[in-house]
Amino acid sequence: MTDTVRVSFFFDLFVKFLVKFILLFAFIIGSYFPHKAMAAGGIVISPQLVELDNKNRNTVLTLANRGQETETYRISVINYRMDAQGNLFEIDKPIGEDAFANGLFRFAPRQVTLKPGSPQTVRVLYRRPSGLKDGEYRSHLLFQQVPETTAANSNTANRAGISVEIKTIFGISIPIIVRHGSLSGNGEITELKPAKKENGSDAISLRINRTGNQSLRGDVILSSDGKEVGRLNNVAVYLSTPYREVVVPLVEEKLQTLSGKTISVDYRPRKGEIGPVIASNNITIR
Repeated sequence: MTDTVRVSFFFDLFVKFLVKFILLFAFIIGSYFPHKAMAAGGIVISPQLVELDNKNRNTVLTLANRGQETETYRISVINYRMDAQGNLFEIDKPIGEDAFANGLFRFAPRQVTLKPGSPQTVRVLYRRPSGLKDGEYRSHLLFQQVPETTAANSNTANRAGISVEIKTIFGISIPIIVRHGSLSGNGEITELKPAKKENGSDAISLRINRTGNQSLRGDVILSSDGKEVGRLNNVAVYLSTPYREVVVPLVEEKLQTLSGKTISVDYRPRKGEIGPVIASNNITIR
């Protein structure tokens, strides 16, 4: 084997390895961070939470494409656990008091093609098996973009005749919660203290403790002298964690201007929902 042939041979091997590595890296990014892609992807889903029980046995999801190009999304079931900071991690087996909802609902279709400005619906149907134990069951529907396959451009092909185009795979997941039997959940707010957000803005940090056999979800509202000074919407505490650490940014207010004042902290049902306050506490700014 001549030196020229030998160099070409090893170069081709290197290129093939590099191509496989890039494709694997792109797949991992798309698979392990689906919940972070909403800000960049084009899909919008409403509602963003599905709750099923014997009274509410089906829901219709409305999907819309806010982008400029037609996109195809594959729909599948995925299971997550929530940690104390609210991060979601994919798991194969339930953790803590969690129980999976996959197998307790059906959905159709399993793949959608969304044209800009043309909504599409996905139907979710509760299917309760006989002998189902009382409890709350949760899984997530993952809407993951199907990348378009494009032909290689000869102008960008490398010496081995291989061209690679990397396209980010976007995705978003929404929780499907199935409840059966007599369930209840209670909350308590503790560990209140002044804090700073990553950008340096003033905030209040707190802990939402959960007890019972039902997850919690609501809006955290800060108020002082009858005026709302901070809010964090749609805060969930799933059964996989007994508490949730939360940092609520102040709006148009600084801790310095609130010195000596008391801030009331309420964990309330989400806007539009009727129910008692889940938990309350207060902090006096020193």
